[in-house]
Amino acid sequence: MRGPAGRGARRAALALALALGLARCATTPSAPPAAAPIPSGQAVELARRWAAEWEAFPGLRAAIDLTIKSRRGTERAAALLLVGPIALRVEVATPFGLPAVVATAGPDDITIFRVLERRAHTARPSPAAVGRLLGVALAPATLIRLLVGNVPTPADPRAITVENTPTPHLTWTDDGVRHRVWVTADGQPSRLVLDAAGGDRLVADFEWSVTGGLAGVRVEAPERGAELAVRYLSAEYIQSPPEAFRLMLPPDVPVQPLD
Repeated sequence: MRGPAGRGARRAALALALALGLARCATTPSAPPAAAPIPSGQAVELARRWAAEWEAFPGLRAAIDLTIKSRRGTERAAALLLVGPIALRVEVATPFGLPAVVATAGPDDITIFRVLERRAHTARPSPAAVGRLLGVALAPATLIRLLVGNVPTPADPRAITVENTPTPHLTWTDDGVRHRVWVTADGQPSRLVLDAAGGDRLVADFEWSVTGGLAGVRVEAPERGAELAVRYLSAEYIQSPPEAFRLMLPPDVPVQPLD
């Protein structure tokens, strides 16, 4: 899978606007590396290519190194990640390889099962709920796209323009959210910066291997001091059955709403 991008529907733009439910940002991300010039005609080609790749995305199963940073500290763990077009599942392991936390997120709900503590929480899918789980407030649909190197594009790719300051990148505005995307030499997204009209910011960096596979994703909410980093140890693009994204809890486990 080579940097799939999202469908350019208005729904994706609204999800991105929700994803920007962060504190006002005063921190500027480090400048992307120098990039080759991007002909204006290539912007439309890239958007259409990314959209086609996202439409063909079957799903992802990966072993990952997961790091979550916040002002309270840093947590790092090995995990199993399943990603589908509309849902995901994360299983965080103990140092002995046993599941410690299992979480699912989809269009209907988010469920978090803390296995060792024998307790579970549920919530409606929202940026706040994802923020409670992973530190960075993202709409679940947006999180899914970023985890596979996906940059949602506008409904009309012709709305994309090319700017050359500070280095060449694509830019467009959708529902008050300014999108800026830097790309690699072979047209894969390397950085996404989202700026809402009120000044909120979200930064996503993508790392690609020499063979074109996704090696890592880092998502940062600078002013919150929050960061989510995923390092892919192994990955295969396969379709997981729908039941893989439904978390069946033991009957004796209490379930509480995630505030």
